Amino acid sequence: MRIPVPVTADVSDLAGGGVALDARIRAVWRGARAAGPAFTAQTPPGEHLAVQRALEAAAPGDVIVIDGDAFVGRALWGDKMSLAAQQRGIAGLVVDGAVRDVAEIERLGFPVFAITSVPTGPLTDRDGVLGAAIMCGERRVGPGDLVVGDDDGVVVVPQAVAVDLMRRLA
Repeated sequence: MRIPVPVTADVSDLAGGGVALDARIRAVWRGARAAGPAFTAQTPPGEHLAVQRALEAAAPGDVIVIDGDAFVGRALWGDKMSLAAQQRGIAGLVVDGAVRDVAEIERLGFPVFAITSVPTGPLTDRDGVLGAAIMCGERRVGPGDLVVGDDDGVVVVPQAVAVDLMRRLA
């Protein structure tokens, strides 16, 4: 189920700050907006297996959040993954790493937030971990935490206070 997408600045203000991911993680296309509970994955730098498994395991309405160790030498996500995520009802992607196929992702209208884009594809040698607390954009992100992204960046609100915060935003 999709939740209304609040403005990240409003979320940050109501949370009292301390919820924004590092500013290097940005929308890869202007106007991208996403909100939903975090589905977390951690992957070794440049590796794709856990990212693929996250796409298969995430529920409709989730925002997939990937700890890619801030590695930008290989893309962890692209247009084919965006199309599959969109078809599954995934609300968006946040990756502490790189993506590719930005023009096609924008054409699809799938919200993606990342450090940068590179043309180099991922490796498929090592797996990672799904559904655990991770670090993304120098912030802890737990499964089910509220993730909100827009042109200003990405904020993550701990699940324990997210419902109250959303109520106050309404």
